[in-house]
Amino acid sequence: MVVDPDGGLRFQPRRPRRLKWPWQVAGILAIAALAWAVIGPLTPADDGKGAECAPGIHQTGPRKECIGVSDGSFVFEDSLKDVMSKIATENGRVEKSGKKYVSVVYAEPLTTVPGEEEAKYGLRGELMGAYLAQRELNDPELGAGRGDLPQIRLLVGNLGLRSEQWKELTDDLIDRSAGKDQVVAVAGFGQSRGGTRHAVDALREAGIPMMGATVTADGLADAAHTGFFRVSAPNRDQAAGAVNYLKEQQRKHPGYKVAVIRDRNTDDIYNTSLSTSFGTAAKAKGLRLEGAPLEYLSGVDGVTNAFSSVADKVCDLAPDAVFFAGRGLNIRNFINSMSAPDRRCTVTLVTGDDALGAYYGTKESEQRREKLRTEWRDSRVTVLYTALGHPALAGALYEKPNDPLPDFVDLYRAEFGGSDDAVAKALEDGQSILGHDAVWTLGVAVRNAAGPDGKGPVNPGATLQMLLQLGGSKAVSGLSGPIAFASDGNPDGKPMALVRMEPSGTYTFRQVLRP
Repeated sequence: MVVDPDGGLRFQPRRPRRLKWPWQVAGILAIAALAWAVIGPLTPADDGKGAECAPGIHQTGPRKECIGVSDGSFVFEDSLKDVMSKIATENGRVEKSGKKYVSVVYAEPLTTVPGEEEAKYGLRGELMGAYLAQRELNDPELGAGRGDLPQIRLLVGNLGLRSEQWKELTDDLIDRSAGKDQVVAVAGFGQSRGGTRHAVDALREAGIPMMGATVTADGLADAAHTGFFRVSAPNRDQAAGAVNYLKEQQRKHPGYKVAVIRDRNTDDIYNTSLSTSFGTAAKAKGLRLEGAPLEYLSGVDGVTNAFSSVADKVCDLAPDAVFFAGRGLNIRNFINSMSAPDRRCTVTLVTGDDALGAYYGTKESEQRREKLRTEWRDSRVTVLYTALGHPALAGALYEKPNDPLPDFVDLYRAEFGGSDDAVAKALEDGQSILGHDAVWTLGVAVRNAAGPDGKGPVNPGATLQMLLQLGGSKAVSGLSGPIAFASDGNPDGKPMALVRMEPSGTYTFRQVLRP
């Protein structure tokens, strides 16, 4: 009750209490929404990955590539079906055997786009070699002589086209190294590109040892930062071997002229390091070079026009040989330009191991392959390259009783079939040989870490320690030659093969090259 100004009384209802809960609820909902925006995408229900291609393998990147690790049950690329099936079968046997095992991952850029088939780089051959090394390591009846404990489980990882999805895969590999997969090392790595370097750096930081098969760029191995090894001769050794060969030609043939063609694409670490290494070796060994390097820029429009100009300059300069610091795909451009009727001047092209890309890019059709053969014959260009592996190399480096190649050929034939001639031809490009040597060498390190009874603990650190011991008299008998590592992880003075690449698609061994 209250008193009116005139003295009367009246009833005044109590003012209702201010309701707070709607505003409290609204605040809570706003906070929750903010938390979902920040935290929600990181939860397993929505982890930011694309659609699942197979368990643990997701569509990634603008091309929606299937990135992840397979035990062989998911094939990534149709051309790999037969070898992936064999890997899956062997892995299943390992898992059911009851024996202790560890996993090695063979990581490569396994996906391609139309017109870029050369990016596969003989991947099927590499995986065939890797699988055969797994079989040798797991079955003492095959004569490997390295025991059978722990067993080797071979997994296959996809780095994506041109290794662009390296982050997704390396994160997965790092997780697997600490999980039930027991990943102790990674092999492969494909082409020398920026993504490859990032993958190597990430795995090195995580303490996971690596073994390159065909990757050759100089900057990947580093004495100050251990972890990356390779069975293939780096670009500096290939360039030095090429300089030795060309210097010998100048000694034998006074007036022998050598020019240089180089790619100015600095994003491609293969081209850059091959060019730099050749220049350094040529200066150190007194190789005479004619004029300034002839240049082109890959990865942009107008490459074919540039090679038309380069071909004219080569014919005007009339060198006996050119050193080509570029990829095999661009060798095709050069051959095409040199096949024009108003050119066709005789020249020997000497280059590094990526020369193989000149063939791998011609798998679109037999008609295109025949066109390349015709252009090549018309061009009068002879192509020699520093091969990382060749069937004839083992016979030239080992005494016959110690040559590991014949047993490998027998196993290859037993697993994949083919006549003697067919198997010999399949091995000429060296891809199966190098894939084998990468996994075989890691397997030797794993067995050394496990000790004489095979029961010692094996993890990435123990594997790395044993890889560091593979030097000098502890060289591994690889199909590509004895493998011993220098302090930087590169093979120590490993010989190479000088191979002539023929228009017919064959690879003819010429001689042993040394850096």
